Amino acid sequence: MHNRVKAIVTYDNHNFAGPIEYIFNIFFLAYGISYRIIPFNRFNPVEYDLNEVLVISYGKKYLNTEVKNQIYIYSSDLFGDNYLKPESMPKVPLKRYDGLPIIYDGRGNFDGFVRKSENLIETNIDIIASSFFMLSRYEEIVLGKKDKFNRFSATESLAYKEGFLNRPIVNEYIELLWSWIDSFNLGFKRRKLWGDKDFAVCLTHDVDSIRKYRIYPPLWTIGRSILRHTDLRKAFAITIDYLRAKSGRDPYDNFDYIMDLEDKHRLKSSFYFMAGGNTKHDTGYSIDDLYVNSLIRTLQERNFEVGLHSSFDSYNNFWLLNFEKEELERVMEGYVLGGRQHYLRWKTPDTWRILEKVGLKYDTTLSFADHEGFRCGICFPYKPFDVVENRILNIWELPLAVMDGSLFDYQNLTPKEGFQRIKSLIDTTKKYNGLFVLLWHNSSLDSLRLPGWFETYERIMEYIGKLDVFNDTAQGIVDWWKKNKPVYVEK
Repeated sequence: MHNRVKAIVTYDNHNFAGPIEYIFNIFFLAYGISYRIIPFNRFNPVEYDLNEVLVISYGKKYLNTEVKNQIYIYSSDLFGDNYLKPESMPKVPLKRYDGLPIIYDGRGNFDGFVRKSENLIETNIDIIASSFFMLSRYEEIVLGKKDKFNRFSATESLAYKEGFLNRPIVNEYIELLWSWIDSFNLGFKRRKLWGDKDFAVCLTHDVDSIRKYRIYPPLWTIGRSILRHTDLRKAFAITIDYLRAKSGRDPYDNFDYIMDLEDKHRLKSSFYFMAGGNTKHDTGYSIDDLYVNSLIRTLQERNFEVGLHSSFDSYNNFWLLNFEKEELERVMEGYVLGGRQHYLRWKTPDTWRILEKVGLKYDTTLSFADHEGFRCGICFPYKPFDVVENRILNIWELPLAVMDGSLFDYQNLTPKEGFQRIKSLIDTTKKYNGLFVLLWHNSSLDSLRLPGWFETYERIMEYIGKLDVFNDTAQGIVDWWKKNKPVYVEK
């Protein structure tokens, strides 16, 4: 009796079964079709209707499966003796296939990247190794280069150097494989990932500060402002701004405005609060402040999510991050499910492990501080793979597409330029039925400090509000995505 499954994945590299199966699972989750993964030495063709089944094979040499329909992906050398060594890094400049960057190319003995016959497609585009390189953040472990805040910067990344940081290249690989699957006309139908919506949007806010002005006496603050600015009109504006803040209208305390604006466009978001840290980069507010307590309750009552904005030194410190999580949970009187690292500080894979160990369900850190784009090469939620411990980590990554400060602080863009960058990322995410994650600080809505960016955020909300988009808090996004499990047939 023939097995009813119609898509089979088989491979010959048993030493790297974990990474290989991990990537195929991510691909097939996007497709939503039933499939089975089998090492080649366990593949038995008599179990299947060879005229109806499609086999996708992955290996260095051609694997004769005796089936009528087959896609053969020739593997590169990533999963081999030089794994995690500098010699395993991609050779640059990268080759291209119809404009698509090929991070790793396979070892098939034929010219070109794709060879097609009636029932066979062979390719030297190693979409499996290439996708693994991006999703695992492989280069960040092998290269280990850091900026002054101990972060791996965009300018050190392959995606930036090769000009594809603004492209979710893993999604492009997913679409390429699907185009080959679909060409066999075996009746495979992809599912919609976000119900009847075109794509998803996750809005987030890191609460670094509650108030702009905290220093007393007033004359000292006003005097310092005047000395900093030779433009007396600007110094006068700062003075008026300060006096207004002291009368109860601080420019950073704009949470009601943010909630009202997002409500207006039928959107909701997640707010990440700091609950500790003792460096000059950390918060100037106390999680035990009565006003902060009241603000957190208001956000929760209005169905916005409250999560953790972990402190500057917590990215590689389990005890510190765990303490901050417990402190926020004490104030919230509930569970913290996810959040983001302060300054986007990150160490792969250590930070993922720490977040997993403290019991967080998701993270939204992974964009570069110095440039917007797809650091992980994907605009889907996904569980990361720990290349050192050779396992899938039990935490969801919601890859951040853009942080506001990347635009005006690191790249000195105008508000108009910033809006166009964000709009382009939104449109690209929509193209791939993906998830767009935005970080906008409440402190970035200060019109005096950042002229024009207040209006830019309003334009972004208006643009998103007009699209056919699935929107929820970060935790809501995770809950939805977890329903989209791969239609996987057990071995």
